Amino acid sequence: MTSKRVVKYIRVSTDLQDFARQEDGLNEFISRYPHWNLIGCFDDVKSGKDDQREGFIRMLNAARAHQFQVLAVLDLDRFARSLTDLIKNCEELMGLGVEIHFVNQNMRLDKSPESQFTFHILGAAAQFERNLISRRTKEGMRAAKARGVKFGVPLKLGKKKQAHFKQLWEEGKTVRELSDFFKISQSTVKRYRRSLGLEQRGSNTLEIAKRPGWVSYLLKNKRNKIHTYGLENANEWEQEKANQFWKNRKQK
Repeated sequence: MTSKRVVKYIRVSTDLQDFARQEDGLNEFISRYPHWNLIGCFDDVKSGKDDQREGFIRMLNAARAHQFQVLAVLDLDRFARSLTDLIKNCEELMGLGVEIHFVNQNMRLDKSPESQFTFHILGAAAQFERNLISRRTKEGMRAAKARGVKFGVPLKLGKKKQAHFKQLWEEGKTVRELSDFFKISQSTVKRYRRSLGLEQRGSNTLEIAKRPGWVSYLLKNKRNKIHTYGLENANEWEQEKANQFWKNRKQK
């Protein structure tokens, strides 16, 4: 029988916990397979919720380098912080050809039909977990909103600047102009517009026509044609731009 390179993964949540229990259990399990060759152990002393588990990351990198073929872990909860993470990491390892053993659950994951069946059950459980979390989050947000809690990033402009913002918006300043003036992003400008209850200036023909360089572009754009009959209420500048376009077009 072909020898297989094996590694262990051990995680404890605090320094006070002993590696010995997990290590002894894994050593006893590995000893049942004479053709397995134990080549190393990856370990972490961190919470399973910690995404920066150095030992775990080294184990994944070793798998990507095809340094081992079998991974042994004593318990499922030592491996992943949630079913979603379990599915993601197991899927990657199996894709790399790694055979995964969770000893206390008597679970083996590889490319066999039986393992794929088990994996699909885990996937369904993970999706159920995600749906529950999503539902609880939405319920919590609704309850918080009912109590008057406001979500989102707090607005940065004070009351005086907000009044100035409102004045400039009503004067017809563009999103970009307000962004440059107040040194805020364009998305923040839009958030202020909504929070202050200001009327949105959509991308209608008349508004776009006020922007230099855009009339001729849109007239040439098959999806957004501007016709002179669409500018009955346009000012002289707008009418002049439209008339000039049609004049140039007739000359071509």
